[in-house]
This record gives sequence, C-alpha cells and structure tokens, in this order.
Amino acid sequence: MTKNTTSPTGSKWTGMVPVDDTALAVTDTGGPGTPVLYLNGQFATQGYWRRVIAQLGTGWRHITYDERARGRSKRSADYSFEAAVRDIDAVLAARDVHRALVVGWSYGAVVGAHWAGRNPQRALGAVLVDGAFPYDWLDDAMEQRIRTLFRRMSWFLPLLRPTGLAPRMTAAQQADSNRPVSSARPGHSRHAGTVPAGPGCARCQAP
Repeated sequence: MTKNTTSPTGSKWTGMVPVDDTALAVTDTGGPGTPVLYLNGQFATQGYWRRVIAQLGTGWRHITYDERARGRSKRSADYSFEAAVRDIDAVLAARDVHRALVVGWSYGAVVGAHWAGRNPQRALGAVLVDGAFPYDWLDDAMEQRIRTLFRRMSWFLPLLRPTGLAPRMTAAQQADSNRPVSSARPGHSRHAGTVPAGPGCARCQAP
C-alpha cells in the first residue's frame, strides 16, 4: 500500500492507490486550485492529458490516473463498468478530495456522467467529451456487434499492449466492461443509476 507523502494541497504527488484487488497509478499536481479529475478513454492512459493540463496551467489542481490494467495500474478480476465508477471514489478519497470537477473523454465521459449523476453534491461540474451519448441507441443487436468487434480485434490487441495503446485485458473483458453502458437504456435503469440529462458543464468556473 502506497501512502501519500505530501499534503493534499502541497507539491506534486505520484503513487499507487490500492482499491479492491488492484492498485491504480495516480498523479496529483497538488496546489490550492479547484480539483479536476480526468477520466480516460477506453484504450487511453493518463498521459493523454499532459497537453491539456499544460495549457490549463497551475490555477487548477489536476488529478489523473490509469484505469485498471491500463498504463502503470495493476490488473484486476473486476473490469466492470461499476468498478470504473467506484474507482473515482477511491482516487478522490486517497487524495483527500471531497468535491471535484470531472472531465471525461469517450468511455471516461460515460463513467463521469454516472458518477456525477449519483453524487450531485460532490460534483462541481462535468465536462463530457465524445461520450455520455443517448443510451437508447444501444439495443441488444448493438451490444452483440460490440462483442463481435472486440472478438475480431483480439488477434492484434496483444501487439498493441507494449505500446500502451491497449489495456492488458482480453477481448471478452473489454466487451464486458461496456455492458452496463449498453444496458443503461429504458427497461435496464437498475444498472444505470441516475444519469445527467445530457453532456455539458455545470457550475464550471475558473478558480
């Protein structure tokens, strides 16, 4: 277990945050600015946010992490969508952050929408890019096409893993990680929780 070695509002911190049966690689720039938690795309790592963070500057407190089996994070027995939502709480708790602005891209936007919808008192706002799409277009046929797509990709995904462009997961695991996303349509709301009506940014103000 890696413990925090700096004050939450102090200097930059990089380490491993234990959660469930795994550990997540987390980076926190520290500082007194508004905390911003970045949520990656399905195949991405926290490194994809470097230029965004550089352009936004030190007026914000930037927190990034690699999802399970991505980047420097460890593997897990649970790659479910619900685990991805839970991991947000684990990362924020480890960095002693109660309220944050979530910025999600693609898969991360869907994860961020669910977390913000379930935790309106903790979400300062949600910036959702290329994700949090209307859920009713994902019917059973589309879910099957997603599974078929990942199966067809299974032969070359292992070739991409050393480059960091693919998770250390099987094709079936990657397809399963999207299951609650596709089931978050009418008649399956018990999996979805409360989700914001659409993408956007609420109460987002510069510090």
